[in-house]
Amino acid sequence: TFYACETRMSTDELTQEIKQNMIEHFAENDDVANVKLVDLKLVHKGGNEYKGMADVIIENPVADLLNNAFENDYLELKKNIEVTYSVEVIYDGESFSWEIQQ
Repeated sequence: TFYACETRMSTDELTQEIKQNMIEHFAENDDVANVKLVDLKLVHKGGNEYKGMADVIIENPVADLLNNAFENDYLELKKNIEVTYSVEVIYDGESFSWEIQQ
C-alpha cells in the first residue's frame, strides 16, 4: 500500500525555492534594470507568513557613460549598487507568493 503524504517545505527549502523564483523573475524582467539576487534570508513569522531580507545588486546603466564622459576621479559613479530590501512571503503549504517592500 502506498500512502501519499504532503509535506510542508521547511523555511530553508522555501527560501531556496523563492530564491530561484526571484532569479527567474529578475531575468525575465530586466528591461528596466539589470538586477541580480545575491542572498535571501527568511524567517517564519507564524501561520502562512514569512518575512525576510533580499540582498540585490542593481546595475547602474549610466555609470560607464558618465564616467567616460567626465573622466572625473572625484565623481566616480558605481557600476553596481548593492541594495537590501525587505521581503514578505505567503506560503500555504502548496504555493507561495513574495513581494518586495519598497
